[in-house]
Amino acid sequence: MTQLYQAILLAHAKNPHGAGVVPRGTEDAEAFNSACGDEIRVKLAWTPEGGLARLTYELHGCAVSAAAASLAAQRLEGKTPTEIAAMAAAFDARIGRSGFEDDWGDFRAFSGIERYPARIHCAQLVWRAVRQALEKKRTEK
Repeated sequence: MTQLYQAILLAHAKNPHGAGVVPRGTEDAEAFNSACGDEIRVKLAWTPEGGLARLTYELHGCAVSAAAASLAAQRLEGKTPTEIAAMAAAFDARIGRSGFEDDWGDFRAFSGIERYPARIHCAQLVWRAVRQALEKKRTEK
């Protein structure tokens, strides 16, 4: 990863968008990375129109996990569950493989992460939790 992209990841890790307290038992989903011990709990708040008002997460993890969660929280606001699911699938299709196009904005910082295979799981952690939360929302209807 280039120095520019490292700076983007560190900026999001130091000043994370959406980070907060999600007490156990109130989360919509949680995910654990058994390779490194990172864990995340997420809470999704929805607008009356069905868009994501806010993704709040509590994370105990590395800078890569923190940056991925911050970027996801920022990017997903206003999106519908269908759009969020599509974005999660698109992220998984790119991470560690083809990289990210310009329209992915700061997510391009994850291009080249395939040189650090263990970190791919860190970047995917928030997306695993978000997919679980979407499934919970779908089945609760």
